[in-house]
Amino acid sequence: MEKHKVYLIKKSSFTAAHSHEGMLNEAQHTHTFHYEIKLCGFTNNEGFLTDFRIVEEDMNTLINKELKDKNLNIFLKDPTTEKLAVWIFRRLKDSYGKMLHCVTVYETPQSAVIYEGEDE
Repeated sequence: MEKHKVYLIKKSSFTAAHSHEGMLNEAQHTHTFHYEIKLCGFTNNEGFLTDFRIVEEDMNTLINKELKDKNLNIFLKDPTTEKLAVWIFRRLKDSYGKMLHCVTVYETPQSAVIYEGEDE
């Protein structure tokens, strides 16, 4: 079977609150954070990289259940979208290893952060 390098993208979202001190100095407020993970690898003998259902289950278990309707300040000091992207990447890294290409977190439809794990 011919193998091909492919990128698999899976999207999800959760609602969470956060606040900032320092430069941003923002009171607690809520966002619906949309995020996506991008996996990269070669197709297997059946012609796919991995099952979308498994990826969705991992995202729900490792990310959404942990963060949904929570205060992000509990998980991260001064939780920025940048720190959230790193946190999500690290939570998924054990499941996907080198196949995990990047995590993108959207604070708004026009504002996003991409973390590729280059300092991992």
